[in-house]
Amino acid sequence: MSTANERARMTDLALQEWGVVVGILAERGESWPDTDVTRWGPGVTAAMERTRALCAACSIVGATEAADIGRLADLYEARTRS
Repeated sequence: MSTANERARMTDLALQEWGVVVGILAERGESWPDTDVTRWGPGVTAAMERTRALCAACSIVGATEAADIGRLADLYEARTRS
């Protein structure tokens, strides 16, 4: 089992990468989930793949608040609003 510090670090890494996705989408005039994934270029596609991998890792270590894209997006919004 992972420690609280490890879970927090994994969550932070996932949030950081999600910020990359959000930033690229914003540059395109889009936002999550209102985006057309069929029109994504390699940058946003790669960032989303990294985010999905980090979400999977979060799920494995027990960081449930970042265990999938939906939860991660909600957490990102909550943290960026405060």
